Amino acid sequence: MAYFITLLKLFIMYFKIGLFNFGGGLASVPLLQNELEKNGFMGYDEFFNVLSISQMTPGAIAMNTATFVGNRVAGIPGAIVATLALALPSIIVILILAKFLQRLDENIYKKAIFFVLKSLTAALILYAGYMIASATWIMENKIELKTIIISILMFGIAYKKKINPIILIISSGVLGYLGLYIM
Repeated sequence: MAYFITLLKLFIMYFKIGLFNFGGGLASVPLLQNELEKNGFMGYDEFFNVLSISQMTPGAIAMNTATFVGNRVAGIPGAIVATLALALPSIIVILILAKFLQRLDENIYKKAIFFVLKSLTAALILYAGYMIASATWIMENKIELKTIIISILMFGIAYKKKINPIILIISSGVLGYLGLYIM
Protein backbone atom coordinates (compact mmCIF):
# COMPACT_ATOMS: atom_id res chain seq x y z
CA MET A 1 0.00 0.00 0.00
CA ALA A 2 2.83 2.42 0.84
CA TYR A 3 4.38 1.73 -2.57
CA PHE A 4 1.08 2.59 -4.31
CA ILE A 5 0.86 5.83 -2.30
CA THR A 6 4.41 6.72 -3.34
CA LEU A 7 3.51 6.13 -7.01
CA LEU A 8 0.38 8.25 -6.57
CA LYS A 9 2.40 11.07 -4.96
CA LEU A 10 4.88 10.89 -7.85
CA PHE A 11 2.03 11.04 -10.37
CA ILE A 12 0.31 14.01 -8.71
CA MET A 13 3.56 15.92 -8.24
CA TYR A 14 4.76 15.45 -11.83
CA PHE A 15 1.29 16.02 -13.29
CA LYS A 16 1.20 19.37 -11.45
CA ILE A 17 4.71 20.23 -12.67
CA GLY A 18 3.74 19.27 -16.21
CA LEU A 19 0.59 21.37 -16.01
CA PHE A 20 2.38 24.53 -14.82
CA ASN A 21 5.72 24.08 -16.60
CA PHE A 22 5.94 27.05 -18.95
CA GLY A 23 9.18 27.69 -20.81
CA GLY A 24 10.78 24.27 -20.81
CA GLY A 25 13.09 22.42 -18.47
CA LEU A 26 15.16 25.22 -17.00
CA ALA A 27 12.09 27.36 -16.38
CA SER A 28 10.64 24.50 -14.32
CA VAL A 29 13.66 24.23 -12.00
CA PRO A 30 12.22 26.35 -9.14
CA LEU A 31 8.89 24.47 -9.17
CA LEU A 32 10.59 21.08 -9.53
CA GLN A 33 13.06 21.71 -6.72
CA ASN A 34 10.31 22.96 -4.41
CA GLU A 35 8.04 19.98 -5.10
CA LEU A 36 10.82 17.42 -4.60
CA GLU A 37 11.76 18.91 -1.24
CA LYS A 38 8.13 19.34 -0.14
CA ASN A 39 7.33 15.69 -0.92
CA GLY A 40 10.55 14.45 0.73
CA PHE A 41 11.84 12.82 -2.45
CA MET A 42 15.11 14.74 -2.74
CA GLY A 43 17.13 17.42 -0.94
CA TYR A 44 18.54 20.65 -2.35
CA ASP A 45 22.09 19.44 -3.09
CA GLU A 46 21.03 16.11 -4.55
CA PHE A 47 18.51 17.88 -6.80
CA PHE A 48 21.21 20.02 -8.40
CA ASN A 49 23.37 16.94 -8.98
CA VAL A 50 20.41 15.27 -10.71
CA LEU A 51 19.79 18.47 -12.69
CA SER A 52 23.40 18.46 -13.90
CA ILE A 53 23.14 14.84 -15.01
CA SER A 54 19.79 15.56 -16.69
CA GLN A 55 21.32 18.40 -18.69
CA MET A 56 24.14 16.18 -19.91
CA THR A 57 21.96 13.29 -21.05
CA PRO A 58 19.97 13.33 -24.30
CA GLY A 59 16.39 14.54 -24.04
CA ALA A 60 14.42 17.19 -22.25
CA ILE A 61 15.77 18.19 -18.84
CA ALA A 62 12.39 17.91 -17.09
CA MET A 63 11.75 14.46 -18.60
CA ASN A 64 15.21 13.21 -17.70
CA THR A 65 14.79 14.50 -14.16
CA ALA A 66 11.33 12.91 -13.86
CA THR A 67 12.64 9.56 -15.07
CA PHE A 68 15.66 9.68 -12.75
CA VAL A 69 13.70 10.77 -9.67
CA GLY A 70 10.88 8.31 -10.37
CA ASN A 71 13.41 5.49 -10.66
CA ARG A 72 15.21 6.56 -7.50
CA VAL A 73 11.98 6.79 -5.50
CA ALA A 74 10.04 3.76 -6.79
CA GLY A 75 12.15 1.85 -9.31
CA ILE A 76 11.16 1.34 -12.95
CA PRO A 77 7.40 1.73 -12.27
CA GLY A 78 8.21 5.06 -10.58
CA ALA A 79 10.23 6.19 -13.59
CA ILE A 80 7.35 5.33 -15.92
CA VAL A 81 4.72 6.99 -13.71
CA ALA A 82 6.74 10.20 -13.22
CA THR A 83 7.62 10.51 -16.91
CA LEU A 84 4.06 9.88 -18.12
CA ALA A 85 2.59 12.20 -15.49
CA LEU A 86 4.92 14.99 -16.61
CA ALA A 87 3.99 14.55 -20.29
CA LEU A 88 0.25 14.00 -19.86
CA PRO A 89 -0.79 17.65 -19.18
CA SER A 90 1.15 18.86 -22.22
CA ILE A 91 -0.53 16.32 -24.45
CA ILE A 92 -3.99 17.25 -23.17
CA VAL A 93 -3.40 21.02 -23.34
CA ILE A 94 -1.79 20.91 -26.81
CA LEU A 95 -4.67 18.90 -28.23
CA ILE A 96 -7.16 21.44 -26.87
CA LEU A 97 -5.13 24.54 -27.75
CA ALA A 98 -4.27 23.42 -31.27
CA LYS A 99 -7.93 23.39 -32.22
CA PHE A 100 -8.66 26.66 -30.42
CA LEU A 101 -5.60 28.61 -31.66
CA GLN A 102 -6.30 27.76 -35.30
CA ARG A 103 -9.42 29.91 -35.05
CA LEU A 104 -7.55 32.85 -33.46
CA ASP A 105 -4.75 33.28 -35.96
CA GLU A 106 -4.42 37.10 -35.83
CA ASN A 107 -6.32 37.77 -32.61
CA ILE A 108 -4.92 40.66 -30.53
CA TYR A 109 -5.65 38.85 -27.22
CA LYS A 110 -3.76 35.79 -28.38
CA LYS A 111 -0.76 37.99 -29.22
CA ALA A 112 -0.97 39.69 -25.83
CA ILE A 113 -1.12 36.37 -23.97
CA PHE A 114 1.91 35.01 -25.84
CA PHE A 115 3.82 38.26 -25.22
CA VAL A 116 3.30 37.91 -21.46
CA LEU A 117 4.03 34.16 -21.50
CA LYS A 118 7.34 34.74 -23.31
CA SER A 119 8.27 37.37 -20.71
CA LEU A 120 7.36 34.98 -17.91
CA THR A 121 9.44 32.25 -19.54
CA ALA A 122 12.49 34.53 -19.71
CA ALA A 123 12.03 35.45 -16.03
CA LEU A 124 11.73 31.79 -14.96
CA ILE A 125 14.84 30.81 -16.92
CA LEU A 126 16.79 33.70 -15.34
CA TYR A 127 15.58 32.59 -11.90
CA ALA A 128 16.63 29.00 -12.64
CA GLY A 129 20.05 30.31 -13.70
CA TYR A 130 20.28 32.19 -10.42
CA MET A 131 19.38 29.07 -8.42
CA ILE A 132 21.92 26.93 -10.28
CA ALA A 133 24.61 29.60 -9.95
CA SER A 134 23.93 29.96 -6.22
CA ALA A 135 24.18 26.20 -5.69
CA THR A 136 27.36 26.01 -7.77
CA TRP A 137 29.21 29.19 -6.92
CA ILE A 138 28.74 29.08 -3.14
CA MET A 139 29.58 25.86 -1.32
CA GLU A 140 29.47 25.63 2.46
CA ASN A 141 29.20 29.45 2.71
CA LYS A 142 32.43 29.84 0.72
CA ILE A 143 32.60 31.48 -2.70
CA GLU A 144 34.01 29.04 -5.27
CA LEU A 145 36.03 31.34 -7.53
CA LYS A 146 37.00 28.47 -9.86
CA THR A 147 33.40 27.65 -10.66
CA ILE A 148 32.58 31.30 -11.27
CA ILE A 149 35.53 31.64 -13.67
CA ILE A 150 34.62 28.41 -15.49
CA SER A 151 30.98 29.52 -15.77
CA ILE A 152 31.90 32.92 -17.17
CA LEU A 153 34.42 31.36 -19.54
CA MET A 154 31.89 28.79 -20.84
CA PHE A 155 29.21 31.48 -21.19
CA GLY A 156 31.64 33.66 -23.15
CA ILE A 157 32.62 30.80 -25.43
CA ALA A 158 28.99 29.81 -26.01
CA TYR A 159 27.94 33.41 -26.64
CA LYS A 160 30.84 34.60 -28.80
CA LYS A 161 31.80 31.46 -30.69
CA LYS A 162 28.34 29.88 -30.97
CA ILE A 163 29.89 26.50 -30.18
CA ASN A 164 27.48 23.60 -30.02
CA PRO A 165 26.42 23.01 -26.38
CA ILE A 166 27.22 19.31 -26.78
CA ILE A 167 30.88 20.17 -27.36
CA LEU A 168 30.86 22.40 -24.27
CA ILE A 169 29.29 19.64 -22.17
CA ILE A 170 31.79 17.02 -23.36
CA SER A 171 34.76 19.37 -22.91
CA SER A 172 33.57 20.26 -19.40
CA GLY A 173 33.30 16.58 -18.53
CA VAL A 174 36.80 15.93 -19.88
CA LEU A 175 38.22 18.88 -17.91
CA GLY A 176 36.52 17.62 -14.76
CA TYR A 177 37.79 14.10 -15.35
CA LEU A 178 41.33 15.41 -15.85
CA GLY A 179 41.21 16.88 -12.37
CA LEU A 180 40.30 20.51 -12.87
CA TYR A 181 38.16 20.36 -9.69
CA ILE A 182 41.14 19.25 -7.58
CA MET A 183 43.34 22.14 -8.72
